[in-house]
Amino acid sequence: MIDSNSSSSSSSSPKSSLHPVHENDLFDLARRGGARNIIPSFLAKSNPTTLSLEHKLDVDIDVEVEVDDTYNYALLIALYTLQGIPLGLSASIPFLIQQKVKLLAESAASLSASTIQTAATAAGQAHIANTADIAKTAYNAQAIFALCSWPFSLKLLWAPIVDAVFIRKFGRRKSWLVPVQFLAGFIMVFGSNYVETQLGLSDGSSSAASASSALDVKGVTAFFFTLYFLMATQDIAVDGWALTMLSKKNRGRGPVCNSIGQNLGYFLAFVGFLALNDPDSSEKLWRPLFRLKSNPDKGLVSLGGFIKSMGVLTITLTTFVAIFKKETNMNGNDNGNAVSGSDDEEDAEIDASEIGVRETYNRLWAVCKLPAVRWLFLILLTNRLPTALSDKVKFLKAVEFGMSKQTTALLAPTIILPLGIAVPIIAAKVFKGHPLRQFMTAYKLRVTLVPILDVLMLYAVKSFHASTDLRSNALFWAAVVSSTALFSIVDSMQFNAQMVFFAHRVDPAIGGTYMTLLNTAANLGSTWPASLVMYMVGQLTVAPTCVGGENGVEEVCSGGVEAYFPLQMVLSIMGCLWIFLMGSKVKQLSSLPDDAWRTHSNDEDEGAAGDLEQHIFGRRNNRKRGKKGD
Repeated sequence: MIDSNSSSSSSSSPKSSLHPVHENDLFDLARRGGARNIIPSFLAKSNPTTLSLEHKLDVDIDVEVEVDDTYNYALLIALYTLQGIPLGLSASIPFLIQQKVKLLAESAASLSASTIQTAATAAGQAHIANTADIAKTAYNAQAIFALCSWPFSLKLLWAPIVDAVFIRKFGRRKSWLVPVQFLAGFIMVFGSNYVETQLGLSDGSSSAASASSALDVKGVTAFFFTLYFLMATQDIAVDGWALTMLSKKNRGRGPVCNSIGQNLGYFLAFVGFLALNDPDSSEKLWRPLFRLKSNPDKGLVSLGGFIKSMGVLTITLTTFVAIFKKETNMNGNDNGNAVSGSDDEEDAEIDASEIGVRETYNRLWAVCKLPAVRWLFLILLTNRLPTALSDKVKFLKAVEFGMSKQTTALLAPTIILPLGIAVPIIAAKVFKGHPLRQFMTAYKLRVTLVPILDVLMLYAVKSFHASTDLRSNALFWAAVVSSTALFSIVDSMQFNAQMVFFAHRVDPAIGGTYMTLLNTAANLGSTWPASLVMYMVGQLTVAPTCVGGENGVEEVCSGGVEAYFPLQMVLSIMGCLWIFLMGSKVKQLSSLPDDAWRTHSNDEDEGAAGDLEQHIFGRRNNRKRGKKGD
């Protein structure tokens, strides 16, 4: 296309200025330094020799080329799928912990009864003492295990190092992505048996004493903490790579790849394990399907075997990326097109290895001081507390009330996965160009309607999970499906909205680190409430007093406090208050120009961004003061 600033004649009618351009004219302009952006696209199509003109002139010439990012989409989805695998594996561990703690309590009660060797009353009192601690023990263990996800919330600490230190010949992103993925794969392969041992699943012992010594939540937490640390480092590299791997016009689709890939990985690891590990499903479905020998007491795969297979998958994909995917252009993009034109030059990412790690941290601190970023931090760090019960505790409580793990696993492929893939695509069309409007629409539903459906689901599970009549089953599944579907919709909408907003607002000069900063704030906002609400549920729950249940006497329970429901009411009220207090700030952030999110580190006027932000955020206050003065 013609650059209107390249010559005075270019401002005339396009029809009169495009066709008379000849090769000799181009050489003359090149000698005067005016050859940039003067080749119209029709010349590139009409004569192949014109494409070699750039090499003859030894200058940058902007030729419009249609870029196909299909393979880059596939690669990004595959890399984000690897991120979803540890998420899915760690999501299955809380169910195993809860089941283990319950078995421990039952074994302890049985052991106490046989040791005391007294009448049914004494046995009942022992049962009371152990039952009262089940919820507290289980949720305390869950609170500890929830700490394993913190690396995603702390990755900002080492993100500038990942951006600044790399092997140029191997590739800026591959220098980190390949080794950390290999290390994660080998840890899963060689550490799989360790996880089984720490959870007490390797020996199959049912005695309380043996199981008690085998269960080590801290050891399992340390294993997954290491995996999360490695995949958080991989996430830094992939987020930065996505900004250059995709062409500029397709850059906004990177978050869609993120959402789809993480959902696929989560589904593969979470549902795959629960489905193949369940003895009943394995005996009735998988073994007949694959014509395997019957074994009613064991699932088709063990936890250790499944983790090992995920490690092999990670190593295989990493080998493919290391060999076949090239990063050939450090200053352009991975499509092979050099960055050219004023817009693309502004979007070119600064080589962090040249400015150094210290300067990278300084630039990061400059981002943190931007008023727009500070307000965004406050929004990201506070919005997930009111939704923490739905996010982290709902399904654990459903399993506690009697819903099977098989039912939980069934929800992912039938509801969660399809919606996780479809919702970002549909929402991008409905809310096109307005990601924060999409974010707030989803959040309003998340703190009002979702909690109501969650409570109805838990009551339905508690009342109808063991029922066999058609009406009870219909009510049970209606409650479960509606709660799960709405939660999946709003969760996908919010995640996709914030990722799209990040991708369009980051300063490309420090794109990888900037994206990591914003993602870190978002991850921290969803991580810190998890341990808090699990601890609160465990501490505030008071188990009912139960007597009987021995020697044919029916067990009768009375009293007790279920903390989930009053706590959900308090958090929903907090969510409504959050919308009232922060909704206007979210709207203001959505209206800010791109310059409000950039540090202008290379500008002479270092206060330009702050002045712009002050002007926008202070406009309303200035108007109010003006009215008062009048």
